[in-house]
Amino acid sequence: MMFKRNINILYAVSLMAFFLVSCKKAPAEKDYLSDKATFSNVAIYEPVLGRTFLYKTNFSADGSSYPLNFSLENMRHFDGSAAPELMKSAQVLEWTGLYDGKEKTLKEIEEKRRVVNKPFFEIRPGSGDLIFYKSGSGIVSSYPNEGYLFDIKVSNKGNERLIKNLRLRPIQDIAYEPFEYDPYTRIRKQESRVRPNGVPYTTAFVNHATMSNVYLSKDTLMNDSLSRVYFRKTGNGNSLTFKFFDKDSAVIDPARFNLTKWEELVHGFNLIKTNTQVSYEVAYPIPLTDLDTKFAISNKAKINIGYTRTGFSSTRIDANLLLNFSIYEKGDWVIIFKFQRTPRFQNE
Repeated sequence: MMFKRNINILYAVSLMAFFLVSCKKAPAEKDYLSDKATFSNVAIYEPVLGRTFLYKTNFSADGSSYPLNFSLENMRHFDGSAAPELMKSAQVLEWTGLYDGKEKTLKEIEEKRRVVNKPFFEIRPGSGDLIFYKSGSGIVSSYPNEGYLFDIKVSNKGNERLIKNLRLRPIQDIAYEPFEYDPYTRIRKQESRVRPNGVPYTTAFVNHATMSNVYLSKDTLMNDSLSRVYFRKTGNGNSLTFKFFDKDSAVIDPARFNLTKWEELVHGFNLIKTNTQVSYEVAYPIPLTDLDTKFAISNKAKINIGYTRTGFSSTRIDANLLLNFSIYEKGDWVIIFKFQRTPRFQNE
């Protein structure tokens, strides 16, 4: 009886082992990750320091299985040495609320932002978007330095590959735009003009505002760029000021521009208008986001300074001075309009 019992136990154990082996799951199938999947169309990443810069993903998956995960690897100088400054944290402003351009005070804007610590360089793990934060200014090397190299690891379920030797060469801060200097060399740009006799000549580039229907001192209608524009930083506060000068550098009273909606010119507060200038309290950068609002379009602030006068035969003439611009560095900024010929404000 004992022998028969042992046989039954042995049979039961063998049967259990058979079922355990039979029920074991097959190995999970790996996702496909193409050897040709890579980032394309960017030879060198050249973010401008002093501002947050986003490169939308330019990753070509070549049929690879999603979801994909992206991470930065092996950040180094161009000569191969380590580049810890790329991950060095610094303070930047981060939005915590939705900016819509309808805020009524500077405090209301600032309550929608907070100071956080961010490294200069990050990648969004789910999309491969590259983000270069304002914190890099004064920390990382910029052109003409050769810059950096870095790798990106791409992975999905069970597979990964390293995309090597992507190049990063930041550009030195550009505090405002339009910018009259070459972004690489910082040499003043040159522009070609034509003399009245048709002979071309070259002169130093100066920013201009677009003018329309502006009659000048000789009562000649001009529809070209005869107002030079200068950006000047005078302090480290939160102000923006507009000033106007005629051809002799005499101040033009802003009241002359009688069609201008000063309260809606920029997203600013505590308007102060005198007979020499117009000033606002503002938040920086300008514009605050890439959202199109009544103050900005296509990531540029837009202003329209206008006036009206009565011409011959009692014809009403509306004139406009137009400028699209950005200011990326916090401070007390002055935008100066200098007319090469004095506008005619008088009625006929």
